[in-house]
Amino acid sequence: MKIEFGPYNLKVHELDNKLIVQVDSPLGEVEMIDGQQRPYDFPNGICFKVENPSEEIEAKGLKRFSFGDYTFILGINYSGELFLFHSVKLYIGKKLIDGKNTLTLAFLKEAKV
Repeated sequence: MKIEFGPYNLKVHELDNKLIVQVDSPLGEVEMIDGQQRPYDFPNGICFKVENPSEEIEAKGLKRFSFGDYTFILGINYSGELFLFHSVKLYIGKKLIDGKNTLTLAFLKEAKV
């Protein structure tokens, strides 16, 4: 499934009981910003930013998306950064697929101690 949210395009699909999310934009290369670089952000938020966008990105209010058992919320702040907020009950994996940053969201199998 393809979602357009402001200038960001998200490719979302379920695979092996996991939700796979890729983000790109026609305005430029999209970078996933690690939470360690942004210690003031929410612990269950992941930030995406267009590097050197070809035009200014406007803020956009929060919107909820559901895919089966998975739910996340998207929003764009005044700096033009896309935030994806997820449940704290999800395990988040980050990797490169086809040269693009990709998120894997999966429910925890057992509680982390």
